[in-house]
Amino acid sequence: MGVKGVSKRTGRPAKVPGEKNTKEKIFDAAIDLFAERGYDGVSIRDIARAVGLTEGAVYRHYASKEDILNSIFAYVEKLLYSPPASGDSIETFADTMSFRDVLEGMPRFMMADPYMNKIARIMVFEMYHNDRIRDYFQRELFVRPVDETEALFRRQMELGKIRRCDPRALSTLYISSLVSWFFQAYIMGSGETPGPAALDKPLQVQIDLLTELLAPETGRN
Repeated sequence: MGVKGVSKRTGRPAKVPGEKNTKEKIFDAAIDLFAERGYDGVSIRDIARAVGLTEGAVYRHYASKEDILNSIFAYVEKLLYSPPASGDSIETFADTMSFRDVLEGMPRFMMADPYMNKIARIMVFEMYHNDRIRDYFQRELFVRPVDETEALFRRQMELGKIRRCDPRALSTLYISSLVSWFFQAYIMGSGETPGPAALDKPLQVQIDLLTELLAPETGRN
């Protein structure tokens, strides 16, 4: 004889508030495994096992392992190049931001992201034997950032916010210094991301130098 008013619950357990959904868990596990073993050293079965799923359950969210890699690429691109929430153009962005704000923008996003350390390692270690990753790394870390910041610097020169010089050369110099910081912060260490203070200190030294060198004549001491 059953107890009145009590029914047996079946099916999936209720989702805990704030808990990541299944696709997000697969994404997280894939990043962990790719960073630890390399892209080619990880199978869909490995990812499924890490999340406690069947392979079929993984395939319901991602068509293939390459599809997961594409989602990682898209994540990085959105992180670094999403337009301002207001939808402002590059010109408007350059108009409203100080030179220091522009210089700090990209590294600030990188430092705030919990995945960046592992994604950086995936990109660097896999680019030597994965043409697609190498091409992506070259385009998104060296080519596109120079193009984007060149446009910002040129606009700020037009506005008199910084001294006039070759905006392409300035952009190349800035991105080169940023790449050096990136490698020191995310690649050359022990595998653990340094704390905010350790990340920020060498970055600010570079930014202080550039803001001083490029300050308009009227803004110099």
